[in-house]
Amino acid sequence: MSNDNSVERIEYELTTLIRKAVFRDQSDRKIGILERSAYLLMRQLAECGPSRLKELAEAFQLDISTLSRQAASLETKKLIQRFSDPKDGRVSLFDLTELGKEKLAVDRRMRLEWYGGLLDGWSDGEKEVFGELLVRMNGAFEE
Repeated sequence: MSNDNSVERIEYELTTLIRKAVFRDQSDRKIGILERSAYLLMRQLAECGPSRLKELAEAFQLDISTLSRQAASLETKKLIQRFSDPKDGRVSLFDLTELGKEKLAVDRRMRLEWYGGLLDGWSDGEKEVFGELLVRMNGAFEE
């Protein structure tokens, strides 16, 4: 397969994968209990710890107003909390609440079980390589 055909195949398969993932997330068969945007925001806070709204917006390449609406929704549900940055009281930080940590753990476990089922029959090596390639592809979007 030539390089052009390989790129065409990758483009098509990624587009199809994204469509299927978004459809599943918006269907009655969605994985977990959290909306995808909530799950991603909460995972980011779990991985990176307390963060400023601007940092979160940059991490997701979203407008601050979009992230602000998402954060407000999660605050209302008591999944995240806002507090003053101890280094600069004028700045707010966001972090997971205990309820948020619990809901995220449940959702993450459900997602891992579902994806584990999709990858059933793949060797450990295949899963490792696929994971590495996905990290590399996601990193390419950052460049």
